[in-house]
Amino acid sequence: MDIIYIIVILILLGFLLKHIGILSEKDKVALNNIVISVAMPATIFLSILTNVQRSDLASYFKLTIFILIISLACAGVSYLIGKAMKMDMKSLAAFILVSCCGNTAFMGFAVCSGFYGVDGFVRAIFCDTATLFIIIFIGTYLGIKVSGQKVSMVKQVVKFPPMIAWFVSIVLVILGFQITILPTFLTTTLGYLSGLMVPLIMISLGLSLSPKYLKVAAVPAILVTVIQLFFAPILGIGLTHIISFAPLDRNVAIIESAMPPAMTPLVFSEIYGMNSKLISGATFLATVVSLVSIPALHLLLEAGLI
Repeated sequence: MDIIYIIVILILLGFLLKHIGILSEKDKVALNNIVISVAMPATIFLSILTNVQRSDLASYFKLTIFILIISLACAGVSYLIGKAMKMDMKSLAAFILVSCCGNTAFMGFAVCSGFYGVDGFVRAIFCDTATLFIIIFIGTYLGIKVSGQKVSMVKQVVKFPPMIAWFVSIVLVILGFQITILPTFLTTTLGYLSGLMVPLIMISLGLSLSPKYLKVAAVPAILVTVIQLFFAPILGIGLTHIISFAPLDRNVAIIESAMPPAMTPLVFSEIYGMNSKLISGATFLATVVSLVSIPALHLLLEAGLI
C-alpha cells in the first residue's frame, strides 16, 4: 500500500509546485517528453531484457489481448452512451477516447511495480502495449473524424518511442539476446534513466490535474469514472474466467483494467480539436477516485474475495 502514499505525495508535489509558481502547467510538456522519449523506453528495454524469456512471451501476450478487449468494450459502451446523450462530434470523440484509454503506463507501471515488484511491472508493460495501440489507432481515427486531417495511423505507431523500445526488446528476446552482453556502464545508465520515470510521471500528473473544468463537464466526468473504474474491472474479472491466467498475471490484468484515464487523450484533443474540457474534467475526477478504488481492489484481490 506504500506505493499509493508515494503516488499521492508525488502528485501533490506537482500540484504544489504549480501553485507556488516554481513550475507551470505548460512544463508538463517537457516532463512528458522526457518520460516518453527517454525514461520509458529505457525502462521497457531494461525490464524486458532482464526479466522476460522467450518461453514467457505467449502468456504475456494474453495480457495484451485482455486489455485490448477491455478497452474496445469501454469504447463501445461510451459510444452508445454518448449517442444516447446526443453529444456533438467533438464531445463524443473526446468521451469515447477518454473512456477507453486507461492510464496503464503512467500510473499503471508505478502501481503494479509497487504492489507486485519487478514481475508485476514487466506484466504491466504488456498490458500497456494494448493501450498504446488503442490510443494511437482510435485517437487518430477519431481525430480524423473531428478535424478532417489526413494522418497515417501506422506512422503514429512506428515512430512512438515506447513502442519502438518494446518491439526491439521483443525481437532481441526472441533472438536469445542476453543483457549481460552489454557493458556495465550502459546498463547502469539505463537504470538511472529508468529511475526518472515514476517521479516525473507523477509530478507531471500533478501539474496536469485541475478541477476547473469539472463543473462544465460533470455528467460526462462521472460517466467516465464509472466506465473506467467500475465497469472495466468488473468486465475484467469476468473475462479472467474465460482467459486463463496465472495468479500474478490475473491480478496485474485486473488492476491495469481499473486504471483512470490516460493523459494522452488530452494531447490528442488539443491536436485535433476535440472537447478538451470534457477530457480534463473526467481525468481529474477519475484519477482522484482511483486513489481509493485501486487500493480497495488490490485488497479484495489479495484477500481472494474476487
